[in-house]
Amino acid sequence: MYRLMLQNRDAGRAPFTGADATVVVGRDPSCGLQLTDGGVSDRHASIERRADGYYVRDLGSANGVRVNGQRVAEQRLAGGDEIELGAARLKFEFVHELATGRRVFDPLYAVAVGIVTVLVAGQVTLFGWILSRDHPRRGRTDIATKAAKQQARELTNDAPRELPPLPATEAVDVPAGAAPMLNHMLKIARADRSDAAAGVTLRLQIKAQVGERQLNAGNVAIGVQFFTAPATPTKVIWLAVPADWENFSSRTLTAKFTGPCAGYVVRTFYRKQLQDVLATPASLATAKPWSP
Repeated sequence: MYRLMLQNRDAGRAPFTGADATVVVGRDPSCGLQLTDGGVSDRHASIERRADGYYVRDLGSANGVRVNGQRVAEQRLAGGDEIELGAARLKFEFVHELATGRRVFDPLYAVAVGIVTVLVAGQVTLFGWILSRDHPRRGRTDIATKAAKQQARELTNDAPRELPPLPATEAVDVPAGAAPMLNHMLKIARADRSDAAAGVTLRLQIKAQVGERQLNAGNVAIGVQFFTAPATPTKVIWLAVPADWENFSSRTLTAKFTGPCAGYVVRTFYRKQLQDVLATPASLATAKPWSP
């Protein structure tokens, strides 16, 4: 069995538990799991149980299926995977079924238990016999004392030793024009869009997990580009990055746009290297790339 933890605006909704061989996920009420988030097709995807595990499969949706940020047509799922269907976010987890029914008596199991019991009883008896025997009062009880004295002499005779210095570390900046890398050190964990008469507000939750001891906020760049039409982009908006942002933590940033909005693209950069991309609709991800 498995369950799907619903996030975004359905975060308060109870998790969906699946046990059927195939469960269809989509906007249509006939689906096993109905989602009404933006960008979700009527029959968007299916969760299928196979001999080697559970798979998610795209059913020809308009915005596609993403697993851990990567678009897939079909993929085997692992515990903790994040599935994106349009604006919907689902977290896949395994649920272990409790065994039902009464256990059948196994003679071999009973024999094994008996053998183990006899061995333990024999060891207890042997130790008791050894402890009950008389031992000479004089014994080699000075072994530990001699070893301690020998070690003290060695420390006294040896000259002081200096440990080699640790190698110096310094930040290496990536030169301008370097090839971008998509490694999710600044991952777009969540995006919430709010439409009003004055325009569009986009709230982004960004999680930092860079491969350094500390996050250098000066090397972080997060840009948002809105589209007034599918082929009409606007100027890139660079968001203000908090100076006290710590590594392995999340921050919520806001981007606002006045006017009609047909979609948006969000890109995160660290040391001028591309980290993550979120496009709604997904087709905008292939638009002309840009960098800080």
